[in-house]
Amino acid sequence: MIKRITSNQSAIKLHAGKQRPKNGLPDFLAFHREELSSLPRALENPGIFSNILITGPGLESNLTLLQEYISDLKKNTKVICDPHPGFLTLAGFPGNTEYRPGKMAEADGGYLLLPMRALTEDPNLYFLVKEVLQTGKIDFLTLPEMTGSKEMNRFHPSVNTRFRLILAGEEGEVDFISGVDPDFYDSFSFKIHLPYEAVMKTKKNLQLFGGLIHSWEKPGYPSFDSSAVDTLLEIGLRWNDSKTRLSLSFAELRTFVGELLVLYKKEKKPITRSQVESAVELVEKRIAVYKRRYLESVREGLITIQLKGKKTGRINGLSVILLHSSLSDFGQVNQVSARVALGSGNFINIEREVNLSGDLHDKGVFILQSYIKGMFSHIQSFGLDASILFEQNYSPIDGDSASCAELLAILSALGGLEIPCNIAVTGALSQYGEILPVGSVNTKIAAWYEVTQIVGNSRDKYTVYIPTANLRDLNLPSSIRKAMDKGKFQIFTCSHVEELIPEVFGIPAGKFGKNGKYPQGSLFHLIEERIDRKKEEEHE
Repeated sequence: MIKRITSNQSAIKLHAGKQRPKNGLPDFLAFHREELSSLPRALENPGIFSNILITGPGLESNLTLLQEYISDLKKNTKVICDPHPGFLTLAGFPGNTEYRPGKMAEADGGYLLLPMRALTEDPNLYFLVKEVLQTGKIDFLTLPEMTGSKEMNRFHPSVNTRFRLILAGEEGEVDFISGVDPDFYDSFSFKIHLPYEAVMKTKKNLQLFGGLIHSWEKPGYPSFDSSAVDTLLEIGLRWNDSKTRLSLSFAELRTFVGELLVLYKKEKKPITRSQVESAVELVEKRIAVYKRRYLESVREGLITIQLKGKKTGRINGLSVILLHSSLSDFGQVNQVSARVALGSGNFINIEREVNLSGDLHDKGVFILQSYIKGMFSHIQSFGLDASILFEQNYSPIDGDSASCAELLAILSALGGLEIPCNIAVTGALSQYGEILPVGSVNTKIAAWYEVTQIVGNSRDKYTVYIPTANLRDLNLPSSIRKAMDKGKFQIFTCSHVEELIPEVFGIPAGKFGKNGKYPQGSLFHLIEERIDRKKEEEHE
């Protein structure tokens, strides 16, 4: 069912409220108190829990802070950390006269904290650590050849060391090392998997977020008032493409807070909502160079986006370019075009033919091909040759979020019906036509809005159709919500492509009848007629 979305449905109604202390945890662990509550018991029972595995967001980039946290839990036991481990930093350097201890030797009787990323980059490093854990000694004869190894005394006596290993990293790194060593995961008797997101619906989490923001304030700099904290919460949620789920990777948000403190240092009053919103635009102008170039190309007409009139076999699709940060990521409006002819049933994904299509995009094309074949399988010897293209696309694309737009472009070309140029569509497809949710929906909507502001007309209305399941993710900036209130920018949700067809083409899709035909006046009947005429022409 098609439903129009109001500005209130795309706004955040959460308030951080009174700040809550971080429970003595470093900021990157502030929301993980429950998961970490059992860590002290694991540390106190080495006979049962020998090695410890911790996965979660921001661990490797904050490894020294994690070391300090564990050291506070075990004050009488040394915790040795090597943020950038290598063979010599771990094993040490055995010279002819002396041995310079490495981290594994220093950790004897204590803990050795390592990042998993280094072990995935060089699995031989992992096997070195594993061997030492199993044998309790560093054997220099087994070390590989490396820079400086010629000066190494490989016949130096083995160095005995017994330590407990703590590995910290990401879930994907666990999967990688498990592929190299099937025994990896089971060799850790105690595991902590920290969540990557926090649901910001509870009073506890909202207050904890407020305490986190205030913990980043600095002496001599302005503080944040409650409206500024709420705005930072909105921005953090939007960067995670969500209305309620906050990413617990705080590096980007922490950096942005630092930008705010410096930007408004001379202000005597606390930082407000309007100042935070203005700062987002200022920072974007400085770092979002690719987005700036794209919008300049749209403004200058180098990228052709027509918003007036109608076209056959063409529709505005939406995509996202993911770069280094949320402030540099941006959306694009892509004209998706299709051409069709009766033939052998050959679907050509032009992006795939020139190696610009990823696996998920290929999958989406196969799915829409399956849908079309299913809808017209009753037509004997139905063979459709079709080509699909992202116009003016010169970089690799992936994902299946354009499947719905691609299908509508093909149906337009098949039926000879035009599609209005003032609409855009995003949505993945099932084989039965259900419109499935997509990622980065807020970024895609923002891209469509920005393009309409650049090349559109203030007197016209512009519409974007999104999957119904994405309604829960809507978190749009105030500029878009104001345009929605004025009726100049409209967002509709839909759950099936056959609900969307009347909105796009002005006629129903059509239900297959008992007579083996689609009803007259429907899009599918129109396509049937055109196919029959083409066949008759070929036989004449």
